[in-house]
Amino acid sequence: MNEIYLSTGAFTGRINNRDPHLLTRFHGELFCDGFEFMLMSSFDPILPEIIGEYRAEGIRIPILHARKELGDLLSTPEEAAFSAAKELFRKNCEVACGLGASRLVVHGWGVPDSDACPEMLYARIPALDEIAGEYGLAAVIENCVCTHGSPLRHLERLHAAAPALTFTVDTRCSEFHGELAATMQSPLWQDAIRHVHINDYIGGVKDWDARYPIYQPGKGQIDWELFFGGLAAHAYTGSITLEASAMLPDRVDCGTLNAGLGYIRTHLEKHMKNSAFGG
Repeated sequence: MNEIYLSTGAFTGRINNRDPHLLTRFHGELFCDGFEFMLMSSFDPILPEIIGEYRAEGIRIPILHARKELGDLLSTPEEAAFSAAKELFRKNCEVACGLGASRLVVHGWGVPDSDACPEMLYARIPALDEIAGEYGLAAVIENCVCTHGSPLRHLERLHAAAPALTFTVDTRCSEFHGELAATMQSPLWQDAIRHVHINDYIGGVKDWDARYPIYQPGKGQIDWELFFGGLAAHAYTGSITLEASAMLPDRVDCGTLNAGLGYIRTHLEKHMKNSAFGG
């Protein structure tokens, strides 16, 4: 049975000064199985307070989205950048342990170098999963957008280089690169894709001006019948996070986010029921 999470990044942003206390105030009104905590640099001075607050409230956070700067550091060729990435990732692992998470979503490349040096990335990224293992955690590498090649091909080559790695598929990133159909046909679903991010998209292939806003599922152009049908065909039982944003200045837009969560749940039930896997 798939667990459905909500990203805290869906409701904390510039409009509300990335207020981490919104989760404490509104978690009981959000109909999900837990939260994917989006770790941001602005939280650094108050991380002990945040962790204590969430634990006291009994908020379930099974997965943490590691700092996006990790991708920037991993894709920067200088060895000092790789050392900084490993140091930052250890700190992220400590936060994950404090929150009770078992996995960390990781961007394997970032700006400005992106995937310009793919062989370097294939050598560096498995080192983060090894570090995660030291903490009893696992890294799930995301198919984040890249400027040179294909996120899907990078995941497939990473899997060939390090078969123990696991991955996150983000629907918006797949659609942005025009490879959603190819992603749903990938053999990675057999044993390597363990997490999914749900967002919608409106725009052309690699249309950089169309990356924002991020749309709720069903509000863009993604073929959700194809996507959820693919999940059913692969008998996917991994976790799913709604990442599509709905932000307000002083509260959480529970209505919009619960509708997005409901959209996921309804489509899962429909396709699993109609598949051989669902009986």
